[in-house]
Amino acid sequence: MAQQIGYGYGSEYQLLRFLGHHRKEFEDIISNVIGEGEFLWEDFEYADPTKVISGDKELTGLSFLGRLFPTQYPSIKKEYDNYITKSGWQSWDAVFRHNDILYLVEAKARVDELSSGKGEHGGKSKEKILRFFREQLPELQDSITKIWLKDYYQLANRLAIAALLNKHGIKTRILCIYFVNGYRKRIVEKVVNLNATQEDFEKAIEKELRTLGIERNSVSKILCPPVFVNAEP
Repeated sequence: MAQQIGYGYGSEYQLLRFLGHHRKEFEDIISNVIGEGEFLWEDFEYADPTKVISGDKELTGLSFLGRLFPTQYPSIKKEYDNYITKSGWQSWDAVFRHNDILYLVEAKARVDELSSGKGEHGGKSKEKILRFFREQLPELQDSITKIWLKDYYQLANRLAIAALLNKHGIKTRILCIYFVNGYRKRIVEKVVNLNATQEDFEKAIEKELRTLGIERNSVSKILCPPVFVNAEP
């Protein structure tokens, strides 16, 4: 079943809300982290409205690079296809260009969204994916073990993708946006409050990096400092 946007809560809803209703404030908050410049946001793709409430779907995989970087995309796709056998390996919450850098966005509204689950990801392609991680991030060789396929698999593969794109001449960074107080779910008259504070997110981020064996400064060229947006100012 297709993932549905939360009605009034959650990272997808908050991202859509801030881009649609509070874009200047949103871009100002991001600019405080990445610097001033023009934001060029990529449009989403359309989905079957009988299956997805919004009628839209996130950008998946790397095919969007064919529009943005037609010269580099063929060589990227060729190398990428050597490792990845399953289509749609990533879904991007948002993609934008800012100055001369491509930003791939991950948005979170709950602390537990940082985790990808306890089991190992990758199925029969586990060793191929680990090889992908190691060959794209040689400076992190000693840290890349099967733990990268578990809890924080999502961040691990995002870092490897950013490294791949940089290697092919596309300046790319991963930007994680955390919506503080962004998950207050209302069910009729019942309120399910899974809001997180900035401190909650900071502790979860520290655990994520520690589990992967990463020092933030070792990936600072491809991983931006976190962006915190208060969804209930």
